[in-house]
Amino acid sequence: MTHSKTSLTVRIAGAGLLAAAILSGGVRSSNAQLLEGPGALFLDQTPIEMMASNYSSFETGYLLPRGAIDLQTGYDQTTAGSGTGTQVYTLRGDWAMTDWLQVSGYGFVFDDPLLCGTALCRDNLTFLGMGGGAKVGLLSSEGLSIAAFGSLESVFLSGNIYGNEGDGDWAMTGSLQLPMSLTVTDSLRLHVTPGISFLPDAINGVPYYGNIPYVGAGLTWQPITGLQSYATVMLPFGTDGNNISSTGAFEVTPVWMAGVKLAVTPKAAIDLFATNGLGQTPATSILAFPGDDDIAYGIRLSYTPTVGVATRDVYFDSYRVDMLSPVTALELAREFDGVTLTSASTLTPRRILAEAGIGNRNFSDVHFGYGLDQDLQLDVIFSEYPGGGTAGDAVSPWGDEWSYMVGGKLRLMDQKYGDLFSLSGQVLAGRDFKKPTEGVLYASLPASLAVSDSLSFAFEPKVAAFGSERLKAIGGGITVRPTADFALIGEVTALLDDGDPVWAAGARYQLHNTAFSADAYVTNATGLHGVGTMLAQDEARYGLTLRFAY
Repeated sequence: MTHSKTSLTVRIAGAGLLAAAILSGGVRSSNAQLLEGPGALFLDQTPIEMMASNYSSFETGYLLPRGAIDLQTGYDQTTAGSGTGTQVYTLRGDWAMTDWLQVSGYGFVFDDPLLCGTALCRDNLTFLGMGGGAKVGLLSSEGLSIAAFGSLESVFLSGNIYGNEGDGDWAMTGSLQLPMSLTVTDSLRLHVTPGISFLPDAINGVPYYGNIPYVGAGLTWQPITGLQSYATVMLPFGTDGNNISSTGAFEVTPVWMAGVKLAVTPKAAIDLFATNGLGQTPATSILAFPGDDDIAYGIRLSYTPTVGVATRDVYFDSYRVDMLSPVTALELAREFDGVTLTSASTLTPRRILAEAGIGNRNFSDVHFGYGLDQDLQLDVIFSEYPGGGTAGDAVSPWGDEWSYMVGGKLRLMDQKYGDLFSLSGQVLAGRDFKKPTEGVLYASLPASLAVSDSLSFAFEPKVAAFGSERLKAIGGGITVRPTADFALIGEVTALLDDGDPVWAAGARYQLHNTAFSADAYVTNATGLHGVGTMLAQDEARYGLTLRFAY
């Protein structure tokens, strides 16, 4: 099978390209994105499997197929500074309204010291960016794809470096780009993206970067469908700088990124990357992290709830060779976490989970989960850790304040489909709401072995980092089901750094043939999710969790 060559389509030229294209109603095919050679697993590819429309805020010459929606979320993490370093949290959404028009929305949050080396950069800076944009396909012919992109944005900066801590200043920003992508071979594409970022000249009277023209270049190598490696660089010119040097002066720094994008399902992918870029919107993407050696390592999730005209006759939620078998009531019940240990299962695609828990000593916990695909789950958790002391050397990052954690879980092995046991990877990142906030990173590898319908075992290595603390632990548990709707749970987590062990015991009841269930438990754990499951309290507490899953 082969795809027909796309005929030359040029809709606009010269000044006013973006507005003219919208008025003209031009048409641009997305066939140039497809991998067609021996490495292609599918000739009709989903947006996740095609050449990417963007790598974070670096635009390529490609658009999503008509009707497709691509949602992205992630964070960048540096190793510089005290504690866990500095983080940038990002969101982006793209929608291909037509074959030639794609609209976008994006935002990012930075709330840490800049660490440029001067006294002012040691204080906290709140840096927010948000906005929207449009991308118009101009040409797609003989392996060359060209688009025009523009954005209108706003930024918020608050900190001592700008003399506005507590109030902050909003400023309008924007960008124009002309991304071009060229097919060298079926698996190798080159990108050139000239552009300009319109940034304010000053923030609260303090000099800022002003307008920054630049030329971006990049390459993508996609040996097989669903695996992309990429590298990009943006070179600013005609500017006083796009970075703050170690002396506090402006300097010019190339902004680069290198990463790998792996499709975990035909509609979802994980990016692992490194960059020295600070800004995560088109207008701010030319800004580098201050200092000479600041590198951020990041992870980003891409999910396409709709794939548009890119469809094929396969089960979209999984790469499994055989069609998935129906999910039983027992398997649905095993998708729920234990008391302090995480389930190795992921929620069934499009299943919604809502949990609310309370306990003595002013403990509260709210958890929302959503099954994106067969092996991928998103989680949002809000917790108020209990008052009172922690046991031994345990230090709570958030005391008795409200905090949040956001992340997800990716299933790596599934006992149901022939693996020896089930295994997933979970990553959560969180902060409290009261300034100065404290960031926490948490990761675990929950595993489970079902011996029978009535007996299963759990095993979970965990790590967490916050402030100067580094925690490592291994948890184990057992679940016994005397009846289909009733389960008894016992769990113990051993700290590997001489901390006190964390334990929990509970009972779970499922209201027969309904979406409702409830847990009653006793534990010395500070929390029910993430880092709270690694911190022992100085005395046991009791709690109740109500659950709805549909």
